[in-house]
Amino acid sequence: MKPYVPISERLRQLGDQSEVLKLDWNEATVPPSPKVAEAIHQFIDSGRLQWYPSTRNARLIEALSAYSSVPTDSVQYFAGSDDLHEYVVRAFIDTGDTALIVSPTYDSFRAIAESAGANTVQCWLDSEFGLEIDKLHEAITTHRPKLVYLCNPNNPTGTQFPLETLRELFDAHGSSLFVIDEAYVEFGGESAAPLIPTSANCVITRTFSKAFALASFRIGYALSATENLDVMNRVRNPKSVSVVSQVAAQAALEDIGYMQSYVAEVLRAKSWFVNALTNMGLTSHSGGGNFILVDTGSGTKEHLIKALEERQVFVRDLSHIPRMQRYLRVTVGTTAQMQIVAQGFSAALGA
Repeated sequence: MKPYVPISERLRQLGDQSEVLKLDWNEATVPPSPKVAEAIHQFIDSGRLQWYPSTRNARLIEALSAYSSVPTDSVQYFAGSDDLHEYVVRAFIDTGDTALIVSPTYDSFRAIAESAGANTVQCWLDSEFGLEIDKLHEAITTHRPKLVYLCNPNNPTGTQFPLETLRELFDAHGSSLFVIDEAYVEFGGESAAPLIPTSANCVITRTFSKAFALASFRIGYALSATENLDVMNRVRNPKSVSVVSQVAAQAALEDIGYMQSYVAEVLRAKSWFVNALTNMGLTSHSGGGNFILVDTGSGTKEHLIKALEERQVFVRDLSHIPRMQRYLRVTVGTTAQMQIVAQGFSAALGA
């Protein structure tokens, strides 16, 4: 089994991190809503710190249901979407089953599936990172996968898959369970949530780590048919989501406007940064998500990474993913932050 390659921990060892721009793991570049800190302080002052966390927090479930526009019995929260992916695999994969992955994408799911004894098959996007739908239909028909993993918008390419494309896939391949990773749905793309009532072969996974700026709290959630969640709950540790994480998520959902304002700023900054890269002669792929995929060409990637790190700007090298050796992924923050990044790129390229 080939392990998932995490980001470098070197930046965490820097003495002064006040000026660091951590743009390598698609976290938010701003703190969460102030309501999060307020709610946590209130809980610490008056809550039951000695108790285990709620195993089915009704207030949180109702808030997630309202935010996602699905019934409460189609929602369950987990300790982050990575943890959720593990439970999906544990619930539905047996040794020797096949998991088909639309690639290039977030490589963690491949590692999780293989660790459970699955055979993984890649269905590659085209040279411009678009989906060849006939090719995907053929791959599913040929390999008959138990699970199909598709990230929408896709990390790291930004590819967005329309709702009708997803509906077509679900309807055509009823014996495969589609895992739709919507970690970046707030930053563009159509959610598959409207298909939940009619598509029993779909599990949507989401996270609070990106748009809601709660990465350190490790909390995410699933949207799916009740029968799928019932199966997943048989293997789920119901105490795995800390009380503080539940409190933080509830507070974040009570301040949707804060999240939406941050998302709008990221999308403005993204457009600005794409134009800046184009003016430097660099090709990039934006699409959905809070990131940009940058084609560095040949022989400049390592130089770019070094020059940016000297300015305490950390981006993601995608060399560990097949066919992605030329690419960097840059998390998009605020316009002011991206101006600093653009200066680093310009200095490195002599533009």
